[in-house]
Amino acid sequence: MSATEARVLIIEDNDALRAMLFTILRHQPLGVDTSAGAEDALEKTRQCDYALILIDMSLAGDEALAFLTRFHEERPEATTFVLAVRDPNSEMPLDASLVSAMVNKPLEIDTLADVVRECALVVPPPEDPLPCPPAESEFRSHFDDSGAFFN
Repeated sequence: MSATEARVLIIEDNDALRAMLFTILRHQPLGVDTSAGAEDALEKTRQCDYALILIDMSLAGDEALAFLTRFHEERPEATTFVLAVRDPNSEMPLDASLVSAMVNKPLEIDTLADVVRECALVVPPPEDPLPCPPAESEFRSHFDDSGAFFN
């Protein structure tokens, strides 16, 4: 991955879905990182500027809303596109100012991957970007030639 490639953070607590999204997106011209929860995701956003954050609004408890609130408090200057994925029957209120777009479940995984890629590639980079550590996708590409996901 080059320093100019867009970086994506997937926040999903379902291991299988997170692995599937990672596997599909790591073959795109994107740096891809993943997180199973809000605290880990916040730590990653403190270290790197993401073009796009894909967040499952069904994270345990109020983790998704807590993440979004803290992310905007800590990084108000971020140019990040936040794509929220939610159950259309959810009664959880969501402040529209915390997300850039919202999509409802169920989703066709390839379509979601296309949306993530296209959105990430049009987000302008920050003027003074953080020096991101290598992306998970960059590390894993060196160890996993079969394309299978591993922890």
